[in-house]
Amino acid sequence: MNRGDIWLINLGGRIGNRPVVVLSRQNVLDYLNKVTVAEITTRGKGYPTEIFVGQKANLPKPSFVQADNIHTVPKNRLEKFIGTLDKDSMLEISRKVVLALELESCLYQAKFQSHRKKLILTTKPAFVIWLFMVCV
Repeated sequence: MNRGDIWLINLGGRIGNRPVVVLSRQNVLDYLNKVTVAEITTRGKGYPTEIFVGQKANLPKPSFVQADNIHTVPKNRLEKFIGTLDKDSMLEISRKVVLALELESCLYQAKFQSHRKKLILTTKPAFVIWLFMVCV
């Protein structure tokens, strides 16, 4: 199992059987009993957190990954492997997950803190001006 793999799963209820894409980070997948996945649907609704993936990774119909519909499920519930999405698609999905969970400010603060540490180590005024322009 790999990050970006698409599997069929029965999510129960009205959702029933549907494809999902594995979102969990690659280096821990062998150690986890559960994985985080995002639902895939053939009906796009125009949400900013949807990612059109077409028929990539052997999907039978043009499809959308829904970053707003994320689940953590036991690995043994993943029933049938379908295919694997490419790195570009996974990068776009990752960006939309950040948007769906409103993590932009966390990333901005982490970036700013990283730059601030560098700022303390430098005495060049031009760098201070550039940093202010980038981080504000």
